[in-house]
Amino acid sequence: MTTHDRAHERGLFLSEQQRELLTAVVDRLIPPQDGVPDAGAAGVAGHVEGMAGISPKSRAVLIDGLKTIEAVGGRSHGRGFVSLSDSQKVDVLREVETRHARFFGALIQESYAGYYSNPAVLAAKGLPVSAPQPNGYEVEPFDASLLDSVRARGKKYRDV
Repeated sequence: MTTHDRAHERGLFLSEQQRELLTAVVDRLIPPQDGVPDAGAAGVAGHVEGMAGISPKSRAVLIDGLKTIEAVGGRSHGRGFVSLSDSQKVDVLREVETRHARFFGALIQESYAGYYSNPAVLAAKGLPVSAPQPNGYEVEPFDASLLDSVRARGKKYRDV
C-alpha cells in the first residue's frame, strides 16, 4: 500500500504542496503565543483536511479555497502564500475572508475545533485534559431495564 493510499484511507487527500499551504494558513489563523504552540505544530491542518475529506463537496471547497489563497498571494505580492511575510499572509487572508466568507468561516470553525480539542494545547493553556464532563462528575452507566416497558409493547412497524 502506497503512502497516498494510506492518506486516502484516513480521509487525507491534499498533495504535499497543498498540505504545506494549509499548514501556513492555519499558522496565521492561530499563531503561537505565551508558550502555546501555533496551529501547525498542533496538527490542525490534518484535522481540517480530515474533516473536509468526509464529503466530496467539502473536499472541493477546501481545494478551491486553497487555490484562491494562492491566487490572491500571487496577484497581490507576486509569489506563493508560503513564501510571504507574516504581515503579507494576514493581508491575503483578510482579502480571502472578505471575498469568500463562506469558505473562510468553515476554515476558521474547523481550525478552532482542531486546535482547542488538542490535548497539548489544552495542557499548555492550563486546562484539564479530560472527558467533557464537569470536574468530579462521572456519567452513570445506563440502566437498560428502563426500556423494558417499551420492549414489552412489541414492534409497531412492518419488517421489509
